[in-house]
Amino acid sequence: MNNIQGGFFSYKEFRQSLNRPSVNARVWKDGELADIRQSLEASEIDIVALAHDNSTEGCKLTPGMAVSMQWLKPGTELNGHTHSWWHLFIIQSGSGELTLGDAEAVKVNAGDVLLVPAWTPHGFVNTSATESLAMLNMSNMPQMALLSNAADVMV
Repeated sequence: MNNIQGGFFSYKEFRQSLNRPSVNARVWKDGELADIRQSLEASEIDIVALAHDNSTEGCKLTPGMAVSMQWLKPGTELNGHTHSWWHLFIIQSGSGELTLGDAEAVKVNAGDVLLVPAWTPHGFVNTSATESLAMLNMSNMPQMALLSNAADVMV
């Protein structure tokens, strides 16, 4: 027999359960990121999630938000796709093109900041023959996962 009985908590207990420990400052050094990236050399697209600690739970840097470093090797294309979360990309180095829906591709370079709203078809191409396209990627993926709406849709 399946146990379908739910639990009960007072509103006060529920509100207290929402209190999370405060977020502590963290620093990720370039050399450490480079070492991790070296271990991913076999893939064309390297993505490293930044975390508070050595757990995937630590990847939720601030409530509902994730941050990662993403590298596309020279000539690599990340095919267009859509999903339920937004992205804020900050191009760290390299050059490439961002595709957004049916619009013409936009050239991107180091220092550019790109907002991709939820459900917007998007993809990247690294147009360099020699340098990886490095991007700091922030999103609300954890928030959307909590809302049970994190299904990827490939286009």
